[in-house]
Amino acid sequence: MNVFEILDYEHQLIGRALQAAQGCVRRLAQPGAHMEPLVQELADFSSHFVTECHQVKEFNLFIRLLQKGRSYVIAPITGLHDEHSRGAQLSEALEQAWCCAQEKQTGTCELVAGYLGDYVALMQGHLTKEDRFYKVTQPILEAADHTGLKLLFEKVEEETLGAEGYARYCQWAAQLQA
Repeated sequence: MNVFEILDYEHQLIGRALQAAQGCVRRLAQPGAHMEPLVQELADFSSHFVTECHQVKEFNLFIRLLQKGRSYVIAPITGLHDEHSRGAQLSEALEQAWCCAQEKQTGTCELVAGYLGDYVALMQGHLTKEDRFYKVTQPILEAADHTGLKLLFEKVEEETLGAEGYARYCQWAAQLQA
């Protein structure tokens, strides 16, 4: 697989998690809703797989694309990077809201549903933008770029998720039901 295929595969997994998150948001919005363990799993996936691993891989790709000197990549990369930051903020807020929910604080189902819903909306639009951007930028990279980036990707996976962590997150997301 080339680097774009790797990122596309991860986008598919993230998309599955976002679909499951939408279901959680709907259920949490119901009167008398109770917190679901799936919310914590989604928050963990968002924090570790998406923010610490996937988006770091994308950052490495962005740097390589910028090094190629194509001016038309600057604005999209800036926008995508800003969305990465917003997604990380929402992910952190979701984790904090989950902690409040564990302490049975009032109104936390609504709070968690709000952060999770905002995260889903942001990330669905973000993935679409990235997919379009990758189609336009694929021709820029040469075989050596792909080789170097794949090695960086593997290093990121190992450093952030551990030896089996990446495979575990991939398996978890692939098994999610919408």
